[in-house]
Amino acid sequence: MTHFIKICGITSKEDAQMVEAEGADALGFILHEESQRFIEIDKAVSISESIKNDLDIFLVFVNKDQEFIEKCLDKIPHAIPQFHGEEDTEFCSKFTQGFVKAIRVNEETDFEEINRNFTDAKMLLLDSHEDGSYGGTGQPFNWDLIDAQLKIPFLLAGGIDTMNVERAISSVPCKGIDVSTGVESAPGIKDPVKVRNLIEKVRRFDV
Repeated sequence: MTHFIKICGITSKEDAQMVEAEGADALGFILHEESQRFIEIDKAVSISESIKNDLDIFLVFVNKDQEFIEKCLDKIPHAIPQFHGEEDTEFCSKFTQGFVKAIRVNEETDFEEINRNFTDAKMLLLDSHEDGSYGGTGQPFNWDLIDAQLKIPFLLAGGIDTMNVERAISSVPCKGIDVSTGVESAPGIKDPVKVRNLIEKVRRFDV
């Protein structure tokens, strides 16, 4: 198994090209205005055009309407929408590119309901739950809350960094990881040493 590595919150061509060169599988662009890593769609287009098309591109939305999402996807046709808000399965399934649904995990998360509702997802993203936040907290959640009955492949997110990524990969049955804050020198600015270190650690678990 080759673990899927997604570096999210990309805000510059330099960081995108660096992350690509270090061997990540995917980039994420955050189109949520309240995020410290927010960028406009036209900037995301420019950055995505500066890298090779075999790197997966994810566009992160929070409770946006269908028209806005479709306009963004028209500008980066190979991108995959990633939904971080209260979007339900009916809404998420409207887009031909498929979708990724973020689930903010806490003690009340119903994984059986998630299995029923998001069977059409390419994968899930399990993230930390913090009131008033839709990700990017830099804080891990209790991985023991992840139900072994979860049938949909998922990326583990929420506070993954170079210090805990080996424990994450070895103890959680995830498809891969999604990292943003954990490889930054400042919000939206990726640290090449941290990116390289993290990716090297993950690749040791590939078989």
